[in-house]
Amino acid sequence: MFGALFFKECKQVLKSLVYFIYVVVFVLFITSQMSGDSAVRLQAPEPGQSYYGTTVAKDETLIMEGTLANLVEDINHNSWVTYPLGFYKGVTLTDRETEQAKAILERCTGKPFEVLLEEMAGHFGQYDQSSAEEMDAAQANYRVSVKEGFTYAEFEAAMKEICGLVGKGSAYEKSSYEYGIRIPMTYELAKEEFDALCEKDRVTRAYMRLFCDYAGIVLAILPIFVGVSRALWDRRAKVQQVMFSKPASGARIIVSRYLANLVMLCIPVFVTAFLLQQPFCYKAQTFGIRGDGMAFLTVPGVWLLPEIMVVLALSFLITELTDTIVAVFVQVAWAIGSIFGADVLVGDFRMRLIARWNTLGQTTLFSSLEKGFLQNRAYYFLLAVVCIILTVIVYERKRRKGGSLVWKNTER
Repeated sequence: MFGALFFKECKQVLKSLVYFIYVVVFVLFITSQMSGDSAVRLQAPEPGQSYYGTTVAKDETLIMEGTLANLVEDINHNSWVTYPLGFYKGVTLTDRETEQAKAILERCTGKPFEVLLEEMAGHFGQYDQSSAEEMDAAQANYRVSVKEGFTYAEFEAAMKEICGLVGKGSAYEKSSYEYGIRIPMTYELAKEEFDALCEKDRVTRAYMRLFCDYAGIVLAILPIFVGVSRALWDRRAKVQQVMFSKPASGARIIVSRYLANLVMLCIPVFVTAFLLQQPFCYKAQTFGIRGDGMAFLTVPGVWLLPEIMVVLALSFLITELTDTIVAVFVQVAWAIGSIFGADVLVGDFRMRLIARWNTLGQTTLFSSLEKGFLQNRAYYFLLAVVCIILTVIVYERKRRKGGSLVWKNTER
């Protein structure tokens, strides 16, 4: 009986206009974001190149120098980017606050702000301003040295003072600067990263991580419309009482409905991933290796499935509780907060709904962060299960009360 209910629900999804809008929007979004020439541009590094890209700084001195360089630029422009509660907020300091920020910077560097501005102008003046690659290299190479004897503990205290001036969610919070300072790669490091991409990721896995980064953005929102639409269908079709009278248990009805929607939501994701992966399978062959042909299933399966599960489960729970579309607003707010609340675009997992990895490669870095990533995905998988259990409980209670969660007082 469960199988019959499952396939019946799948057919019901296919009758929904909302579902086909979901498919079209997802495919258009992901194909517009994924560059078609990425496979062509993927090449082994050669000695003597002027620029090999960047990697995340782990050395404390480099973290301090990169953060202080950002601080010089922010003070100079008096334009501070923050994300309190995950939403963008531009901050402009008062003259008094700006002077305090300059004093903190001077304490860290031992140099007056005017001298630091001259050094910044001299640094950027060495690069071709009309070349995007040159400017990327200039930004990656820009450093401000700390004064002799200045410790990392003193640096952390100074950055807390800066956060006190500009507010929460800035680049000067520890969680941000410890993962957000990027440094230029040397040929040796670039070669090491390329070898890891080929040998460990077999090219295709690295590309699928980039696919999941973009897909995760839109999948934090789109499934909620499909879920809400299906959860409200019984009420719109005026068959709610008929469904309540069915001999099947509430658990069987809700779980079959949920799994059917989940499968139908995942099919376009995996099919698109399979098609976009093919050029990278061929590219791997040109490097003399065999690409992981199953990466389109394994990587999105771990990366995106828990996200789709929890978004869909939340839509079922809130809609069953309220019989309204309020779940749409809740989920959109959560998704926007997750997108803009990320401290960095590569590796800020923590408890983020949207796991960001906006780069092709960085295999070594991902390996070092993989445990935290898996914990993140496991958390959302379990949260989805809890939401569905609660949905079953709510559904059964509504069933007993004839469709209402509130006891009706019929006494006069």
